[in-house]
Amino acid sequence: MTVLVIAVIGGVAFTSHHMTQKAYTAAMTTGKTAIQKKNYSVAESAFQEALRHRTNDKLAQGYLTQTQHFVAAESAMSDNDFSTAKSEYTKAQNEEPNNATLMKRAKAALKQLKTIQLKADMFKQIYDQALTQNKGQSYTASNATLDRIFKDSDAKKSYYTDIYNQAVDLRKANNDAIKNGGDGTASSDVTSSSTSTTTDSSSSTGTSSSSSVAGLTDSEKQAAKNYTGSNEYTVSKSQTELNGKTITASQIASARKTLSSIGVASGSFSDQDVRNGLIAANKAGISFKSYAEKNYK
Repeated sequence: MTVLVIAVIGGVAFTSHHMTQKAYTAAMTTGKTAIQKKNYSVAESAFQEALRHRTNDKLAQGYLTQTQHFVAAESAMSDNDFSTAKSEYTKAQNEEPNNATLMKRAKAALKQLKTIQLKADMFKQIYDQALTQNKGQSYTASNATLDRIFKDSDAKKSYYTDIYNQAVDLRKANNDAIKNGGDGTASSDVTSSSTSTTTDSSSSTGTSSSSSVAGLTDSEKQAAKNYTGSNEYTVSKSQTELNGKTITASQIASARKTLSSIGVASGSFSDQDVRNGLIAANKAGISFKSYAEKNYK
């Protein structure tokens, strides 16, 4: 009887162990297959099932943790939270022990993320430059700067939705200002009568345009011809002076050389854009070069 009891108990224990091993193996296989198919929610559930059959199993725990990091990274990417995505992808790549397929995907994602971040930073710099031009009432130049975003084939990808929408809003603001003959608001120191003179035929229709388009880019010259009322080319006296003295052609030329020296295409700025930059730099108490490096690069 003793021998029989021992045999029965041993058989039950063996059978239980065998069934546990079988269930664990099945769960791990399901999880790995789910990863191959990119069905990460199924993979998580499978690895959790494996841990129920083998508590504290290092392999199942490693796979589960790695999958959770990868899922968190994917979610962060959907929210354009690149910092969190980078952190989670890195954890998924470095988890030990790890699923080789998931590790390769995390590595590839980190490489792609680096490219995305560089372009996102570039778009942000372009937008900031356009915004500075907008604040200086250089609306045409601001739109020209924004075109660098709109002409990029990647700009409409979901990664750049926020900055793209900001650029669209800024372009609309620029266009509204241009349509209204300048900054679109009433100003006591900027009037068409004090800044521009038109021909008799133009005066009869109430049209006012810039008396000079010297120093403008071709697109700005055309835009100047199309403008009516007060605008960035029919500016107040204060917008042409630095510390009470008229900004000279020599100062503008020098500023353009400074822009070129730091890798900024000076030809995309009208003379008034340059004046606005010189005035803004003076108000900020910094050199024009420092101002340009901060706002135009």
